[in-house]
Amino acid sequence: MEHEQTSVATWIRRHKIRTTLVAVAVVFFGWLLWQGPWVLDRVHLSGTEPGPAAVVTGFRTAVVAAIAGLVAGVGLTYTDRTLRLTRARDDVQRKIAEEGQITDRYSTAIKLLSSDRVIEQLGGIFALERIMRDSQKDYFMVVEVLAAFVRERAPAPSEGDVSAPPGSQGPGVALQAALMVLGRRPEEDEPYSVDLSGVDLRNAILAGARLDGAMLIDSHLHGAYLTGASLRGAHLWGADLTGTDLNDADLRQAEGLTVEQVLASEITSSTKLPAEIRGVRQVEDRIAAVEHRRSQPGN
Repeated sequence: MEHEQTSVATWIRRHKIRTTLVAVAVVFFGWLLWQGPWVLDRVHLSGTEPGPAAVVTGFRTAVVAAIAGLVAGVGLTYTDRTLRLTRARDDVQRKIAEEGQITDRYSTAIKLLSSDRVIEQLGGIFALERIMRDSQKDYFMVVEVLAAFVRERAPAPSEGDVSAPPGSQGPGVALQAALMVLGRRPEEDEPYSVDLSGVDLRNAILAGARLDGAMLIDSHLHGAYLTGASLRGAHLWGADLTGTDLNDADLRQAEGLTVEQVLASEITSSTKLPAEIRGVRQVEDRIAAVEHRRSQPGN
């Protein structure tokens, strides 16, 4: 209420100023038409020179033309200002409408994601991806939602659990789609890491995925396909990398990565490893063994 009263008072004050300026301008130009010729050209109007009426008429014509030009200029200025204000208002209304549409799309996507039907889950996942690309403001929220979906639907088996969870044969279609979307998300200056800790990613296809700085603590990546993936600065404490295909993967600055994890994985000479691990003799031997096996016919 106080803000509205201040706005009204400001508008009234500006209106009074504009009205005063218009009145002053009218009086000034009226006086100029009446007395201007004698003030500016008194010699020709003294009666000693011929044609005083022509001088008065010419002067007043020039003044009228100047007034007309000034009025036209003011009119154009106000027209331009009005157009700018109209465009600004339209932009604000358009942004409000777009945000409303995105909110509706997000609500629908979440409902689909929580469904038990795979086809609806896929619709929700790809709808969220579209929102992530269309709305930078909602980018981080969508990443968090998809990561939470993976953590909820594919928890890593507890120690000593001998049952065969779905992940042992590879993640389901919806989980694989969520991982794919997370792996190909646009590059943004993310304030936090994608949290995929404690999840069952066995036999997941993550080729070329962007997982820089990702939290993969205690995650099961047994047999996962991470060829060409970027894992720079990823947190890999306790992660199971047995049989994980790391050909051409980038693990530089990876945190928690041990020699034992690397020896259990499928690495090649194109795998980018931390310097302290790459120089280990056992690692070099593992690379040679993997490349030799892959060079054999049928592999």
